[in-house]
Amino acid sequence: MKKRSKIKTGPYDSLRAYMEAIENHGNVIKIKKIDQDNYELAGLMYKLVDKHGWLGAPAVVVEKVKIDGHWMKGPIIVNQYGLAAHEAMAVGVPIEEIGNDQIENFKKALKLVMDLGEIQPIKPVEIERHQAPAKEITLKDEEINVQDFPFLQSNPGDNGRFINTGNLVLIDPEKGRNVGTYRMQIKGPRKIGINPERKQHGWEFLMGMKERGEKVAQAAVVLGTDPIIFAMSSSKTARLGQDELEIAGGFKGRPVEIVKCENSDITVPAHVEMIIEGEIPLDDMEEEGPFGEMYGYMGLPHAEQFYMNIKTITHRKNPMFVNQFTGVTRGFITTPSEASSTRNFRKFIPELVGAHGPPEFTGFFFISIDKTKPHQAFEVAEKLNFLPISKIMVVVDKDVNIHDPMEMIATVGARWQPHPGGKIIEEGLGFFLDPSAKTRGQSSKIIIDATRQWPEEGGPDPYPKLNREHLLDHDPDIFALIKEKWGHLL
Repeated sequence: MKKRSKIKTGPYDSLRAYMEAIENHGNVIKIKKIDQDNYELAGLMYKLVDKHGWLGAPAVVVEKVKIDGHWMKGPIIVNQYGLAAHEAMAVGVPIEEIGNDQIENFKKALKLVMDLGEIQPIKPVEIERHQAPAKEITLKDEEINVQDFPFLQSNPGDNGRFINTGNLVLIDPEKGRNVGTYRMQIKGPRKIGINPERKQHGWEFLMGMKERGEKVAQAAVVLGTDPIIFAMSSSKTARLGQDELEIAGGFKGRPVEIVKCENSDITVPAHVEMIIEGEIPLDDMEEEGPFGEMYGYMGLPHAEQFYMNIKTITHRKNPMFVNQFTGVTRGFITTPSEASSTRNFRKFIPELVGAHGPPEFTGFFFISIDKTKPHQAFEVAEKLNFLPISKIMVVVDKDVNIHDPMEMIATVGARWQPHPGGKIIEEGLGFFLDPSAKTRGQSSKIIIDATRQWPEEGGPDPYPKLNREHLLDHDPDIFALIKEKWGHLL
């Protein structure tokens, strides 16, 4: 390992720069070859997450993988955003501030992103074709066979092999550019599915074109983007009508370099690993899926979904391939979207301290508030009821760390009374992929008020202090003393 001071932290301009940095930092497992026909890579990731947790599991890089009886050359990269230390590196936390406590690493990353304030978009800068690493190799027409690349079938229940980390780039004359992450089922040598869910921006773009009478949508799929672009593409940090590449540039403090596609006027990030260009018929749809979803359950197939006919592929020499084991590994860095959401929520909920949707517990939504009046937890949670993912909303006091699942569980156990501290919302907006929903897109919800209950809310008078509070009342400097005297043990 190189000296920590020599490791460059982000934001990075390519996946390669990021991978070099985290490999130098450590917590990256390298494997010569693995048999995915026997789902060995899937099984390995399950066990690594079982042992280390979502924020502690290492990244994995595989040189060769067996797919459909053939050994295919990678590298295949898995869980590159799983470790919180790597997320901290991606957003630019100084390397000397990154330690072994992954919850603390995540909090440092979030603080850095929050301190950036409202992101001011920076327009991308177009470069020439010969300057773009993603244009080193060009494949056209009969040269193209997307099945020759090491895209995996992640799960025996999946309907074949999928590109599950592709960023679809669309241009709409009214809405501008959209970059969205959607799964893409491999349907043939020159044909892939395109799967934006209803109400996602990609769906809105394509349906808008269809409603205007257009027959075909020109499109591009970019693979192997840098951490920030991938985070913008995979979240709703950018709102409908905002350009994800402009927001990414604003986050980085410098413009994203883009290059023009071969078959259209679409411009895409120039430092990616691969660009797949093609056309999406708007007057024809096909069956798609099923696929193992983010909740950890097998999703439903779609009776009708878009697909793309591939016209051109360009890529780097020896491209890297990323596979996300959806529902098993952490898919992307989340601090930019969490910071953006928190800033927006505070505009109409000033008492909000933090809001966190833990990726390892899809459907939960943790909220901390500076409580100043009775029943405030219900008021705050009801204002956030519009979030589809927030099926179980847990509200706690500001002294609770919402990024520590164990502390959240302990707080619910100690501070929550189901009555009157629980409230059922019988009908609300649900997440389309929720396997428990009888009607997709609809869900009942529960608010758990795990704040200290005031007497007016049925709580004890007075509310007992934490043992830790008693210790600090007795000696406010106790922890400073422990660090000075016993820091070598910590």
